[in-house]
Formats: sequence, structure tokens, C-alpha cells
Amino acid sequence: MPRSIESETFAADHVCHSNFQGSALKMEAVGATRIFQRSIVKRGLKYAHYYGDGDSKGFISVKDTYGKDSVTRYECIGHVQKRVGARLRKLKSKNKNLSGKGKLTDSFIDRLQNYYGIAVRSNVGNLSGLQQNVIAALFYCSSSVEKPMHGQCPIGKDSWCYYQ
Repeated sequence: MPRSIESETFAADHVCHSNFQGSALKMEAVGATRIFQRSIVKRGLKYAHYYGDGDSKGFISVKDTYGKDSVTRYECIGHVQKRVGARLRKLKSKNKNLSGKGKLTDSFIDRLQNYYGIAVRSNVGNLSGLQQNVIAALFYCSSSVEKPMHGQCPIGKDSWCYYQ
């Protein structure tokens, strides 16, 4: 895509100043720490929550910024859902006896990952409901016309199970 005259002019005149020296892996943690530490002085506030992707070092660097465990961690459900699929694919590649027809296929992993995300999103703050729905998702995805396994699936108008 061709660049506009404005972007060409900006690029020609702009002098970029690096404000971080170190590896890309450390950049997120250092950036989060800087933001949290200057929040009181510059904004007069304390951050109470940290939203992350679950595998970053950012939370570890900020959790005690205002005192012991003063910041609560929240993870993006989409990232958790993605990690479930990634871990299942890794398990399948390491254990060849899990792959093949009627076993742990990519389409099965995709379906299970999708229903896992639905279970988490529909049970925020409800651990027992989450556990029940994750088990239901496993049975639902393993179900077939010959062997229906919908006994664990949620019942009612909001159920994702077509059988219920």
C-alpha cells in the first residue's frame, strides 16, 4: 500500500528516541512497572487490576507496587482459550497414539477449545458452574449420533447444546 505524503514527511522528519534498553521479553514488565509506579504522582491514583495474557512477566513486576498483593490479576479469556488449544495440540504431537481418526484431531481440539471459551465466559465468578460446563463440553464434543453423551450439558433456552 503506498504511503501518503503526510506519512512520508513524518518519517523523514521524525527522530525516534528509545526509552528502553533490554530484551523484548523484559519490555512488557518494565513498561508496566513504570506505568504503575508513576500513577500516584502523575495521576493521583492506584491501579487495582492488571489485565494480561496469562503468560507475561508484567503482573509479577507490578503486583506489590502499592503494598503486598495490592494488585489483582485478570486474564483475557481469549488467551486462556487459545492456550487450551495450544496445549492439546502439543500433547497430541508428543503422544502419537492420541492422534488419528476417532482420537484427538485438530477439528476436535478446535471444537473443544470453542466450548471451553463459552463455559468460561458464561460462568465468571461461578467455579462449580465452570467445572460442570467444562466437563459438559468434553462430553458434548465427544458425542456422536450413535453414542450421544449430553447428560452433562446445560438445560434450558440458553443452552449451547442442540440436544437439550
